[in-house]
Amino acid sequence: MSQDTATEQKATVSLSINGRAVEVPRGATLLKAARMNGFKIPTLCYLDKIHSIGSCRVCSVEVEGVASPVMSCVTPVSDGMVVTTDNERIKEYRRNMIQFILVNHPLDCPVCERSGECQLQNLTYELGITKHPWETEGHKKVPVVDWGLIRYDRNLCIMCERCIDICREVQGLAALKIDGTGYYSKVNTVTGEKLDCDFCGQCWSVCPVGAISSGITFSARSWEMEKTETICYHCGVGCSFHVNTKQGKIVRITSRDTVGANRGNLCSRGRFGFEFVQSQDRLTAPLIRKGHGFETTDWDTALGYIADKLKQLAGQHGAVAGIGSERATNEDNYAFQKFFREVLGSGNIDNLANMAAPATGAGIFEAISDIPATCSFDELKQGNLFVFIGLDGSNENPVVSNHLREAIVGHGAEAALLYSKEAFFFPAPKMNLMYGYATMHHTVLALLGRVAKDVKANGSMGSDIPQSFAQTLELAAQNAETMLDAALNAQLGELAGLIRKKKDPVFIVGQEAQRHPQAAAIVQNIANLARATGGRLMVLREYCNTLGVNDMGVTPNVLPGYAKETRPELKSHKNVCDQLHSHDAKALIIADEDVLRRSADFLKFRDAMDKAEFTVVIDHFYTPTAMAADVILPSCTAAEKDGTFTNIEGRIQRVRRAVAPVGQSRPLWQIMADLAKKMGTDFGYKNAVNVSMEIATKVPLYRDMLKGGLAPYKELLADASRMKWVDPVPMKETPGAMTVLPEHSLFVMGLYTDYCPSLRTLVGKHFADFHVEGKPYVDISPKDAELLGVGEEDTLLFKTPRKEWKGRARINAQVASGSIRIPDEMDQFPKVTMVAGGKEIPCYNSRGLESGEGKC
Repeated sequence: MSQDTATEQKATVSLSINGRAVEVPRGATLLKAARMNGFKIPTLCYLDKIHSIGSCRVCSVEVEGVASPVMSCVTPVSDGMVVTTDNERIKEYRRNMIQFILVNHPLDCPVCERSGECQLQNLTYELGITKHPWETEGHKKVPVVDWGLIRYDRNLCIMCERCIDICREVQGLAALKIDGTGYYSKVNTVTGEKLDCDFCGQCWSVCPVGAISSGITFSARSWEMEKTETICYHCGVGCSFHVNTKQGKIVRITSRDTVGANRGNLCSRGRFGFEFVQSQDRLTAPLIRKGHGFETTDWDTALGYIADKLKQLAGQHGAVAGIGSERATNEDNYAFQKFFREVLGSGNIDNLANMAAPATGAGIFEAISDIPATCSFDELKQGNLFVFIGLDGSNENPVVSNHLREAIVGHGAEAALLYSKEAFFFPAPKMNLMYGYATMHHTVLALLGRVAKDVKANGSMGSDIPQSFAQTLELAAQNAETMLDAALNAQLGELAGLIRKKKDPVFIVGQEAQRHPQAAAIVQNIANLARATGGRLMVLREYCNTLGVNDMGVTPNVLPGYAKETRPELKSHKNVCDQLHSHDAKALIIADEDVLRRSADFLKFRDAMDKAEFTVVIDHFYTPTAMAADVILPSCTAAEKDGTFTNIEGRIQRVRRAVAPVGQSRPLWQIMADLAKKMGTDFGYKNAVNVSMEIATKVPLYRDMLKGGLAPYKELLADASRMKWVDPVPMKETPGAMTVLPEHSLFVMGLYTDYCPSLRTLVGKHFADFHVEGKPYVDISPKDAELLGVGEEDTLLFKTPRKEWKGRARINAQVASGSIRIPDEMDQFPKVTMVAGGKEIPCYNSRGLESGEGKC
């Protein structure tokens, strides 16, 4: 027998299930072996994405030679096994197990949230259980525990432990535990107090009964709700979920386990952040400014008024500028750019993500050259080492963190964190490196230099490093190391060694790197890291269609699919903000963006808007940006329209309408088509599918968009003429000795949070960590506190051009020197003045520095 044949035999096991000979992978459980071959075994505590618990015993089967039934979820297969999954003895055993559970389980089905979709209820019916053979004496109900957005009813709990294990193994939090033993055991918080967690709702979603609920009891029953499968409208992960509606109103969000890019996992924003769709603050009709206020009008009047104004201004070349949206669908953004280029003859369009950091927007394929801009989640989970750069994973992107945790727990992958404070991640990362915000670029460049030295000494891990590049890098890396302390330099050397040892690294780029004033240089050198190590790169986008808005060409000089604009008359040499300041643009159309809230410099953009002769804002809400408009048009949310989003993998996913549009709101693609028709151009769109088909026809990158799947970005990188190595970008000093860093909490990220009461309660919880008696804490490193003469609990005053506020100093060793961390409530001004001990200390606000190249 050959060695290959022996290896193949060792990899599989032969056994008999219900009289049929089967072959399954060695190490599989009996439950998985049966399901792989089409045999159904009922379960109650089993969940595919966590370890087998074995608490309910409902999955028990017979194995020849074993006296008692065995639990199939924890019993591994072995050669020659003879297994029976279904006979009268097994059925009676399963009935007994369910009857034991039902002894103290109240029959509250008529008022239970899970009624109609309860696994215990279903098994009771399937097994034909019609009576209780046993009763207990003196059993009394205990009160339901209210944890805020989640409730726990001990009376209904069957102690399956799903909630505890998914919180620890998938979510990485371990917020729940078992208290007590035997008959008196119950699920409790780890502190014994109120639940203190992210409120992702994973525990509620996996509860097989109604013990953990969402609080929708008495508002809807499972059979009354219609479910629409669609894509989450918050971050860039592109989670699949079901919008549950009753009588045209959204009641809850659910997901199917292991399905979609998220494998059924959702974060708090995805699960509870739907209330904005039906908010009382929604715009319901077009508004036209009259004096200092607005008057409601109809669509025909509003569009006619806009068309007349644009015709007057469009007589001057490039007189109209536009800003598209990272929250709008691909169809919306395609129609938006088409209106500008084909109707107005203007290429003066952009989006805020590209304006803040072109190197991770429309210019990403040039910036990173032959390294793919996206990495699929399947590829991500196969990685052996994850290097987080500028990323607080658990706080910033919990669902991606779940994928990483699966790889770490599943096959022993490891993680290394590089961040401006000591970030939490579970399981504990192999390395946790903390850099000063001002020296982030130096840190990345120094790591690249260390890796290059390792490649020179031990051979290439990825692409060969050209000699000319290596020489340039050596000097740049040496200069970078001089800006870092000895401890960090030593850690970077260890990290380079870890990369060599683990191989196949995945570099994951977070918001701190993308928002940094030197984002272009940072991302380019991370790409060089990936190239030198044979690794991959994943840029975590903030919004649901940040990648798609750039794919659709809502950028100056770049057409849909990243084709270059070759028509001189449509090329733009200034960003939108500068065009308005210089009066090159006379009018402005803003689609589904609150630019005054998100722009890097509030005053600069507000001043630019004031210089516009005419401004149109299209949005769901009466935002600060809308308040400055001449005309406001109400747009649909993603829950009210069809279309597609492109997630951070590059996966094109179908967005489906779940509820009717509020009031007279319309989808953005329709608004642009209607406006084009008023100006004499008929796009011919009848529905969103018409727009999708045009995109698929005219944009090679999206030719298969109607089939879904990943966009073929690699084709953009296949051109051999592209430069394969980006020279290390010369470092610039981040201005100012101190940088103010607002905390990027999951609860305060995004523009919909203000309109979701449930999420607002979580914002309050987040800020409570920073507030005492109404005065926020300000975290400062021990080194900076000593240098500036700041003591614990000292009052610090922060001043911007618009307001000032006070905070209490909290000396925190988890904060890197050179930065001050505050709650995410700082105005968006580049310069901030901190007053400590009577002295004024100039600081820079990282949110105000996002523009890197002086853009708005």
